[in-house]
Parts: sequence; structure tokens; C-alpha cells
Amino acid sequence: MSTKNQSNQKRYLGLELSGAKNAKTTLATLEYYPKEKKVFLLDVHCGIGADATKDSDAVLIETLLDHADGHPDFKIGANVPLTLPPCFTCTRKNCALDGCTSAEVKWMRTMPLAKKPVSKRTAKLKSFFTPYTQRPIELWLKHEVISKLPEKIRFEIDETLGGNKAPLTARMQYLQRHLHEFEIHEVLPKLTVALLMPSLKLTIRHLQNYRKMEEGAEARQTILERMCDKLDIFIYDRDLKKLTQNLNAFDAFLCAYTILLMDRNECVSPPKGFPITSGWVRYPRSVLLDASLSFDEADDE
Repeated sequence: MSTKNQSNQKRYLGLELSGAKNAKTTLATLEYYPKEKKVFLLDVHCGIGADATKDSDAVLIETLLDHADGHPDFKIGANVPLTLPPCFTCTRKNCALDGCTSAEVKWMRTMPLAKKPVSKRTAKLKSFFTPYTQRPIELWLKHEVISKLPEKIRFEIDETLGGNKAPLTARMQYLQRHLHEFEIHEVLPKLTVALLMPSLKLTIRHLQNYRKMEEGAEARQTILERMCDKLDIFIYDRDLKKLTQNLNAFDAFLCAYTILLMDRNECVSPPKGFPITSGWVRYPRSVLLDASLSFDEADDE
């Protein structure tokens, strides 16, 4: 495809990153035609791992370059943290503990509360954080975004260096050194699909089931069919099958679509005063985040 033909198109790649020692990393590539407002899923590349001559990191970097294909407008959405907690980037020889003056820790200590009555217990919980495992964005998502979702679909936010997230964060730090020419944004697929819930007219049952082993495929198919119908997305049958049967592929697709929404100015911007260099997650605007509106949880057919 020539650069001239590509000039009217935008390409978005969703990266569902897994461990370097397995072959579960998945890429999804979307092509967007702004003039026609058409979205096409070009490819779903599952099972990216080591081959006979290269390790998994080299294969992934090569695959990303192949998917970029010299495209003039190319962005990546990744499901892992792109930045480290404040303590890991601190250059001070002595730690001031409660007196830390770094912009990130100061924001975490005095994080603005939502404009609604807050109990003393909630305020106390918001004041507790660990800047060696958490970033400002984790606190923001936990207390000012996830807490506004219908109770039945809320979920826990993984810390940047907590549990299985730590090795993936470390891997992404390495990969970014080789992908510095690309614009990469962090995405939380679970949050994206939850916030799309009202516009797609999904039920709480869909949100509760789509990540499960048995009921998951049916729920994912319903979500994808709604996205194709209501958001004007075209997906080939073979790729629809991959997204339905493979949760990693489904999440990669959501990562790519979220960055498309960001490019259309349909994602939430950081709040005033937020230390943006510490990391931000791109997530869609949604009526679920509007405190003046209510969501009918009774629609659970």
C-alpha cells in the first residue's frame, strides 16, 4: 500500500502483552478511515513467542515493525504500565518519607477528592498509598473511576509492581527502548468494556461473564456484535472467531479501539494538576462517570 493511499487512514495496534517465556502475547490491528468514519479489523496475531532463531522480545519487536508497515499515522495501545512508580525514578540519596517533595508523591498524598460527601474512612483509605508499587494513576482509577461503576461490575486495580503485573511492567520497560519511535499509550481493557456498557446496551451479566472460561465466549461474541452494529466496525468472520474464543485477542482489540477513541477525542483527559509524566491510562468517556446520571442495574436479562 502506498504512502499516498495511507495518508487518509489511521492505524491502531492493540498489544496484549504476556510473559516473555510463553507464547500468549497478541496483537490486533485496526484501520480507521476518518472521512468515512469506518473501522476495519485488519489482523489478529495470536501466540507471539520465540522462534527457532530469535527470542520472544526480538520476534515481538519485528512483528510490531511489520504491522507498522511504514504507516504515517500509527499508534499503539498496550495493556501494561508504561511507567514505573515514583520511588523507582527518584534520584534522591535520602528518602524524606512523609516529607517527600516529588510532584508524583505530593499529588498522591493530597489527591483531589470527588465533589461529593466523603466519609472519614474513605478519606483515610485515599491517603494510604505505597509509592514504590503504585503510581498516581492507580489511585485515580481506584478511587475516582472504578468506584463510580455499578457495584456488580467493579474490579480491583492491579498495582504497577504487584503480583503478575511486575514482570510485565519490567518487560515493557525493555521493549520501549526499542520502540521509541512509536507513540504508545496505556490501556485497561476491562475498564474500556465496562465504560462502553451503556452505549452498547450490555447487561451486567455480559460484564460479569465475558472473562470467564465457559460463559466467556458467548458474552464476548455479544459484545463484539454490538460493537460492530453500533460503532460501525467491520470484522471478518475468521477474526471474529479469534476474538470470541481467545480472551487475549479480545483484550488486544479493545486496546486498539481505545486508542482510536483517544484520537477522536472521546477519552477522558487527566484532571487538573495531575502529574501526567507519571503515567496515564486512556479510557472512554461514559455516562457511568457522570455523577448526575444514574444507571439502571435492573436491566440484567
